Amino acid sequence: MAMLLLGFISLALNMLLNVRAQEGFISIDCGANKGYKDNTTNIFYNTDANFIDTGENRNISLNFSSDIFQEQLKNVRSFPEGVKNCYTLQPEQGKDNNYLIRAAFWYGSYDAMDQPPEFKLYLGVEEWDTVKLHNLSDMVWKEIIYLPKTDDIYVCLVNTGSGIPFISVLELRALGISIYNKTQSGSLVFFQT
Repeated sequence: MAMLLLGFISLALNMLLNVRAQEGFISIDCGANKGYKDNTTNIFYNTDANFIDTGENRNISLNFSSDIFQEQLKNVRSFPEGVKNCYTLQPEQGKDNNYLIRAAFWYGSYDAMDQPPEFKLYLGVEEWDTVKLHNLSDMVWKEIIYLPKTDDIYVCLVNTGSGIPFISVLELRALGISIYNKTQSGSLVFFQT
């Protein structure tokens, strides 16, 4: 019994230390069934269950699974219903702080349709960018530095009638006091990759 208790305390401390080491991080494996620690980066990825309540979890096609080198790309959340589906991110630092927001999209023919979609990304009501995949194995990353007006950040996928929107990974990193000056709330600065 003592060993079981000691093991539980050790696990709890390990989880607490990992969370503290990632302060200011929100890392989401969209469509995953359980959270996990990435073996390469040691970053803990959460499922998206606490960030959105629409969409469907889907696995990428087995034809593409051998090409996967990151756990985060094995599944997606797709949005066959509704025009606009939004993730709600609530960073601890709140509004008036700079954040790097990254989203990754790897189609991998998750729907067996072999037709990569095109759709829009929004931050709240402001258009961020268009996601356009040119072939079945295309991976697209979108990054932006954002200074929100409110404590909640809404990252939305918008169906434009050119296929079903989906997402593989969503990450938020607090930039804190950095080389990026704070500008007017709500302004967007595109980050070239």
